[in-house]
Amino acid sequence: MKPLNEKLLVKDATINKVQFDKEWFYKLDDMAFYLKEDLSEVEFIFLPMQIDGEQEFVKCSSFEDIMRGRKEIE
Repeated sequence: MKPLNEKLLVKDATINKVQFDKEWFYKLDDMAFYLKEDLSEVEFIFLPMQIDGEQEFVKCSSFEDIMRGRKEIE
């Protein structure tokens, strides 16, 4: 599994993210692509996010939820 560092994720421009209630939430599809892992077991919520200048509601997860639900694709 690829090691994760939340400070680096916040700075990474390839991952869409939004800060909600003082916590960062990451777009689940972007994280799955970044990690090359199956994140289907990760808990998520729908949050509004600006993507290419348009507001969309997307599946987002906190860093802790992603760490709990990670599993490698075989």
